[in-house]
Amino acid sequence: MKDRSSNETRIPPSGFVDHEHKLIVLQESEVRYRRLFETAKDGILILDGDSGRITDVNPFLQDMLGYSKAELIGKALWEIGPVKDIAASQAAMRNLQKSEYIRYEDLPLETKAGERKQVEFVSNVYLVNGWRVIQCNIRDITARKRSETQAQVANEKQLALMDEILRRDKEIQSLNRLNDLLQSCKTQAEAYQVISLIAEDIFTGHNGCFAVLQTGEQSLEVVASWGETMTPPIISLEDCWALRRGQFHEAANPKVDLLCNHFLHSPPPSYFCLPLLVQGEMSGLLCLMDGNIPRKDEHQQSLAQLAMAVGESIKFALSNLKLRDELHQQAILDPLTGLFNRHYLEETLPRELHGARRRKSPLCIVMLDINDFKQFNDSYGHAAGDTLLREFGHVLRKLLRKSDILCRCGGDEFALVLLDSTVADAEKRMEQIRTSLKKLQIRYGNEVLGGITFSAAIRQTTEHDTTVNELLRVVEQALDAAKQAGRDRSIIYEVQSAVY
Repeated sequence: MKDRSSNETRIPPSGFVDHEHKLIVLQESEVRYRRLFETAKDGILILDGDSGRITDVNPFLQDMLGYSKAELIGKALWEIGPVKDIAASQAAMRNLQKSEYIRYEDLPLETKAGERKQVEFVSNVYLVNGWRVIQCNIRDITARKRSETQAQVANEKQLALMDEILRRDKEIQSLNRLNDLLQSCKTQAEAYQVISLIAEDIFTGHNGCFAVLQTGEQSLEVVASWGETMTPPIISLEDCWALRRGQFHEAANPKVDLLCNHFLHSPPPSYFCLPLLVQGEMSGLLCLMDGNIPRKDEHQQSLAQLAMAVGESIKFALSNLKLRDELHQQAILDPLTGLFNRHYLEETLPRELHGARRRKSPLCIVMLDINDFKQFNDSYGHAAGDTLLREFGHVLRKLLRKSDILCRCGGDEFALVLLDSTVADAEKRMEQIRTSLKKLQIRYGNEVLGGITFSAAIRQTTEHDTTVNELLRVVEQALDAAKQAGRDRSIIYEVQSAVY
């Protein structure tokens, strides 16, 4: 500095320079702080440490919350809109005066317009000219939280998709196993056991049953079930809406849906019935019941689709078994009389011989031949002859036991396998048949045909018998001997003497 009176430069005292320098540094620091405060990309609040009231707020926070500076200055933090209606925020803000440092990773705030914001909140306490000041830094993390939520939702969807894929894979495996086992079944009874076993695995957590239509009846018999028993053993066609209409029927809301009457107690909250139709004709019913709260969602729809797939597998397998049974019956039954044929006799007799030996029980083979059948055919025609053969078979079924095996070997020749029977038993039965046939009057058109007579050969098997063909051959030889001896009689083949 220059003194105007002397034109000499004076040097100020060092203490004055230090004080002025400090003021300059402080002013520059305040300018920098204010510039940072005003341009910060985070919200900043300055609170009085004692009263907790707002003393300053930066523009970013004003824009974030939609409040003017005048609406915020002088108010306690928990008195302003963003905080006062949010209990979690209120509790957080009231703790500011008690702690020197507080950090909240996820604090909900609300703008003046009512929009919810998720913020990260950090507070620090420091002294300014001996006064406690609380600085609150508020960062808007709404976009980040939204992204995290979207990522979480996407992850949950991915996990749900994986669960759905695993569930579908399990269903496919179970369906493949069901098809494989059903195709391996030899009888319908075996198929019913397979259905009960696999359905419980496929329809986890659901009760259910499968019923088949009884021949010539207006009801179905439950032949397979899983879970809790909820239906009676016999289901009337009239008690099921699916059977009445011939199409899938679902009841998901007992208050508005039509309910079937084939339940032991009240209908379950949710169930559906699937009729199984083969060439347009009713063959069975698949019923799946849920004891939980009724619902209609994608899982329920996929469950119905799964049930339809299971129903198709069952229908296909049972149709194949029925066809196989029919073909087998055609292969072993005589179509005219309904008795077994010679093929069945040759197929079954070895098993019966083995069983008789194991049980040490007697078994008799009887060969029958209708007397003068060729002459009858020539006199009345083949149609009358067929009527005679049918009536003969009917008498045999009527007078012999169900355990006996009755076969037509061809033409007018018949074979009987009498289980647990001695020669005396066989002779007694032949006389009963002979007496019944002589009294029988067969009507053919307007004519009444006379009684029937037959010749028979009886052979009781022994442990010395070799093959079935040899056994049948010697009995047929004995039958020829009976016919040559005068017909209308029974002859006994004696193994020891080999004479008639």
